[in-house]
Amino acid sequence: MSSSWSDLVDRHRTELRQRILAAALDLLRERGMAGLTMSALAERAEISRATLYHHFPDIDAVLAAWVGAEINRSLEVLMREAAQIPAPLERLQHLVDAHLTTFASQNHRMSADLFETEASPPSIRREVAARLAPLRRMLEATIEEAKTSGAFDPDVDTPLAADLILGLLGAARRGLVAGTIGPGKAKDAIMRLLEAGWVTRPR
Repeated sequence: MSSSWSDLVDRHRTELRQRILAAALDLLRERGMAGLTMSALAERAEISRATLYHHFPDIDAVLAAWVGAEINRSLEVLMREAAQIPAPLERLQHLVDAHLTTFASQNHRMSADLFETEASPPSIRREVAARLAPLRRMLEATIEEAKTSGAFDPDVDTPLAADLILGLLGAARRGLVAGTIGPGKAKDAIMRLLEAGWVTRPR
């Protein structure tokens, strides 16, 4: 009985947090950052301010939770699909391609418009770094597999290589969000750079 009650409480808490985050997104779309206040959010979510403060101490915490949920949503599918690809180079290409496709999506462009026109609070930057940690670990594991299999130069520095890939993705992201390049063109450019510098060639 206690386990069932605990499950019910957890489900209610999760559903309530999702409702709050959905209400926050609605307010951001309608009013921008300036119109997102705790009072307005409580009213839109149809809860008391006390209930809202019980779940989130301030607006920065709400925004960080929303960003974290968006990243989790996109990474969950991406990494599950990538894990099914045995060949490391093909897996790396999938990770790059899927990530760039996400950057070009309407939801991602909207979040960029909402948050990058303002000074992002430290809580959001910390949330982004924490949520991207599994992707970085998968990149490092994939690079190590490529080195072990002989597909990559064994002298490639794995942590640095992962940083460089993330940096290339970040650089391409600006053009994708602005709509000046497409994910296909960005993927081809990134993979050509990686193949030119790291892929081993028959002698």
